[in-house]
Amino acid sequence: MSNFATFQNVEGGGTQTYKIVIDDDGNVSATANKSISGGKTAKVPVVTWNGQKWVGNGTGANKFLKNAKNLKNLNDRTEELINYANIDNAKFPGKKDNTSKVPQPSITNLIKNLETSVDIPRDPEGFFIGRYPINQKDTSNFDFLKITCYDYEPGLMAGNIDSNLFKIKDIDKRIKKRRGVVSLPMQPGISEANSVGWGDDRLNPLQIAGANLAGEAMEAGSNLLTGQGFDLTGILQQGQSTLAAAGTALTPQLIKAFFAQQALGANIIGRSTGLTINNNLEVLFNSPNLRSFNYNYRFTPREPKEADKIKQIIRFFKKSMAPKRSTSRIFLKSPNVFKLKYTFKNGDSHPFLNNIKICAMNSFTVDYTPDGSYSTYEDDGGRGDGSMTSYQVSLGFMEMTPIYNDDFWNDDEGKEGTGF
Repeated sequence: MSNFATFQNVEGGGTQTYKIVIDDDGNVSATANKSISGGKTAKVPVVTWNGQKWVGNGTGANKFLKNAKNLKNLNDRTEELINYANIDNAKFPGKKDNTSKVPQPSITNLIKNLETSVDIPRDPEGFFIGRYPINQKDTSNFDFLKITCYDYEPGLMAGNIDSNLFKIKDIDKRIKKRRGVVSLPMQPGISEANSVGWGDDRLNPLQIAGANLAGEAMEAGSNLLTGQGFDLTGILQQGQSTLAAAGTALTPQLIKAFFAQQALGANIIGRSTGLTINNNLEVLFNSPNLRSFNYNYRFTPREPKEADKIKQIIRFFKKSMAPKRSTSRIFLKSPNVFKLKYTFKNGDSHPFLNNIKICAMNSFTVDYTPDGSYSTYEDDGGRGDGSMTSYQVSLGFMEMTPIYNDDFWNDDEGKEGTGF
């Protein structure tokens, strides 16, 4: 439901826009933001692809479709959406080859050749759509967690790396092949925890002085390599100015005691003078941290069809998180990855919750007897016969890339809701 594109009606004077949406079942429709003719009671225009052509829901929609430029924009934007989001099950023609035509760095060509030389068996089961509860198909009445499964796309694949070899696209920006979508109800306890790595760091005055001398030595060495000769003047001047700055505090005896205690691992200065070297203690940034998200669901089938769907959902998650073996059994390929989206009842991102980057599923547990006893349904040989009366399922995800400051204004999802 989050796959959409928008464009303006050329006859609307810039006031009417159409939003193209492709739902989880592949159905394509475009809805106007308002009616621009017929008064307040006029029906808001909606056009739907019926498998052969666009069909309008009334006068405004039919007038929109009669405009050749509007129709071209509608078709072009729909094709772009299908190709950009890599939607395989869209019930609309025109999917194009997404292979990049831009010359790629030689390293990515090498990696591409390596990838094509490894045969990974294709999943014969195709695209999966799962929903629980199965009777909640009208998404206009409830919010839900949408979990979309993708093939993992390596960062050094052709098209994902910048020509200067310094920038690799975030995994969220890489074109990935969709493998399935599962819609689950919102659960209590929705939360996020952001953290970054900070740690204490020490730099004493003698180390600062040593750094100054090292800088001069590196400069002198650089001059030697470039044919300018090795000049000790800068090093000697830096050493003299450092000693002068220290004044009477840094005596030769104190310097000797400092290096002696470094060698012996004993606090000689403290034991002999009661002093200690000022380490200029400061907390410094080390690295970003990755977030994790955990969800718990109780699946209780209420009819045979729902029991069968629950079984399929459990099987889909277990299959998707499993590594893939090459035909030769020499290589293993990364498991599928997942996009988690808190989805509002209109199909957009939830306006008051956080967004989540692409995740790896690092844990999945199923308790087939959550009530403490073995209990199954009997359905006289039907499709739900033998189903557990309840399943307790736990899903654990880890975000694959950190959250950065610029994500909150450079990334469209960073601008939505509370950001990432």
